[in-house]
Amino acid sequence: MIGESGVGKRTFARLLAQALLCKGAKDEEHKPCGECRDCRRFLSRTHPDALFPAPLAKEKTIKIDALRQMIDTLSRHSLEGGRRVVVIENAEKMTPQAQNCLLKTLEDGAAETYFLLTCDVESALLPTIRSRCRCVRVQPWEAGRIEQALLKRGIPADRAKALSAYCEGSLGRALQMQEDASYWQARETVKRSFLSARGTASLPAAAQALKDQKDNGDRLLDILEQEIRALLHAETLNDSDRADDFPSAWQSAPPASLRRILEAILTARQWKNANVGWAALSEGLMQTISEETKTWQV
Repeated sequence: MIGESGVGKRTFARLLAQALLCKGAKDEEHKPCGECRDCRRFLSRTHPDALFPAPLAKEKTIKIDALRQMIDTLSRHSLEGGRRVVVIENAEKMTPQAQNCLLKTLEDGAAETYFLLTCDVESALLPTIRSRCRCVRVQPWEAGRIEQALLKRGIPADRAKALSAYCEGSLGRALQMQEDASYWQARETVKRSFLSARGTASLPAAAQALKDQKDNGDRLLDILEQEIRALLHAETLNDSDRADDFPSAWQSAPPASLRRILEAILTARQWKNANVGWAALSEGLMQTISEETKTWQV
């Protein structure tokens, strides 16, 4: 299962795994029942035929030892005498050695054994792994659906609308953003700096807003890129859910200028990866934005 982080891949995989092990419902259509012994044990992570290879504590990758342990378990008979399910969440965290270890097991295709892999970044999986799996792409949620889900969780209407516009179709990301005060502070910084550009006269104030933001640089660039892309794809500023984020002068921003600003953001990222100082790269980006904005802000 492939898709952006927070769109529900893990929930989908776990629900499908539970359905495969459920013995309480009379037909497949009504599985999982959520009440039978197998469902309860799956939900409590105590079902002997549900395996979850994962990184060890304090490790970031799924190493080959976890896959070898899983394979050893699969080499023996099912403890319940039926289906077995292997759920590998964030499968891109498997090391190349672990993925190669998994490959032969996928090729053997043992009867009544199901593998469910979730992945944010498809290219992080070896082509040999991808070619032996059936890819299910979990699409981003529509903004209106996310907004309704947030309202049901008691989030105020104005904040729910903003989150649904900013989260790029990921309910999980929206919920994280709601709890992250630093995210909203970063948005304000972007508004007071990059999005406030209006010729060279705006540069000193913008530079002041960006001072001491080195450790927050990646997030600021992410937010800025997201905003510019949203504006580029909106027919008018008023059509964008982010209209309140932009000074009104951005209403007339030509697409060609917005694309050049996106190219400048990419250059800033490259400079950052090359260890160019934050002050230099942020000032360079602000200079580009300033030069572009003065062509339409009169």
